[in-house]
Amino acid sequence: MAQEILVLTEADVRQTLTMAEAVDLARAGLKADAADEVMGDKYYMDLRPEHFVKPFSGYKAGEDLFFVKTFNFFADNPHQGLPVTSSQVLLFDTETGRLVCLMEAGWITAMKTGASTALTVEGLCRSDATTVTIFGAGLQGQMHLSALYAVRSWAQVWLVDLDRAKAERVASEMGSALGLDIEAADSAEGAVRESDVVITVTTGSGELVRRDWLKPGTLVCKMGSYQELELEAIIQADKLVVDNWEYISHRNPELKRLLVDGHLTRQTLHAEWPDIVTGRVPGRETDRERIVYIALGIWGEYAAMLPAVYHRAVENWLGQTIDLFGFE
Repeated sequence: MAQEILVLTEADVRQTLTMAEAVDLARAGLKADAADEVMGDKYYMDLRPEHFVKPFSGYKAGEDLFFVKTFNFFADNPHQGLPVTSSQVLLFDTETGRLVCLMEAGWITAMKTGASTALTVEGLCRSDATTVTIFGAGLQGQMHLSALYAVRSWAQVWLVDLDRAKAERVASEMGSALGLDIEAADSAEGAVRESDVVITVTTGSGELVRRDWLKPGTLVCKMGSYQELELEAIIQADKLVVDNWEYISHRNPELKRLLVDGHLTRQTLHAEWPDIVTGRVPGRETDRERIVYIALGIWGEYAAMLPAVYHRAVENWLGQTIDLFGFE
C-alpha cells in the first residue's frame, strides 16, 4: 500500500507565508494555548556540553494535523562550516496518525520565533515605545526585525553583532526593504541605554545586557539558549515573565543560576505569558516598570502555523511527494 508524503525544502517553505500572516497565526495559536486548547510536550536530550537535541510535539484543537519537531543545537558546527542550529518537522494526520509531510524547519522556526516575540513586545512594551536594540544579526535577528515591523511603527532600530560587517549589511538591506531607520550599533551599551525594547537572539554565551544600561520602562526579551543577560538585570527587574516555567526554569542558564543561589523562586515570577494574554494576570501596569521576558518556545504558535504552511504548499503545488515505502 502506497503512503505518499510531501517533502518541503526551505525554498518551498519560504513561499508559503508572509510575516504578517505568520503574526496572525501566532496570535491565534497563542490565544488557543492560553485557553488550554493546545496540547504538547518537549524534552531536552543533552549529548555533551553545549550540544543538545530538543524533540517537540503539539496539536491545536480543530486542526487536521499535529506536529513533531526537532531542534538541534551543536555549538562546534561553525568549525565544520555548518550552522549551529538545525530543525525539521513531521506533520501527521489527526484522524489516522499517518505521516503526511516532512519539512525543513529552519526558516519557519525563525519566523515563528520572531512573530511570537513581536506579540510579546506588542503586549508588554510601553505604549510610546519607539526604539529597539536587537542582539544578533542572523536569521533570527532578521525575522525579529520583520515581525516587529508587522505589529507597530519604530523610529530607530540598532543591530548588535560580533560580526560588524554583517550587522551593517543587514541594517542596510532590511532598512531599505522595510523603510526603517536601522543602524549597526557603535556601542552595545549606547544602543541599550537609548532603547525602549531590547531583544537578544544570539547563539553565544555572555553578559550582553547589563542592568545599569536599562532605563525605566524598558522591556527585555531574551530568546537565546545560553546566558545573554547580567543576572542583576533579572534580579532587579520589576517584573519577570516567562513562556512556560516548567520547562524554562531548568533550562535557561540565568534562571538556573538564580534558583541555585536562592535569588529566585517560583513565587518571584510575575506570570507566564499565556496568563497575561487571557487577563488572568496583569501585564505592564506603569510606564516605568522594567520587564524581563524569557522564552524557549511553547506549542500554540507552531500548532497554528505548521498546518497552514502545509496547506499553502499543497494549494501552490510546492514540494515533492514520495512514497514512504517505495512501492505500490
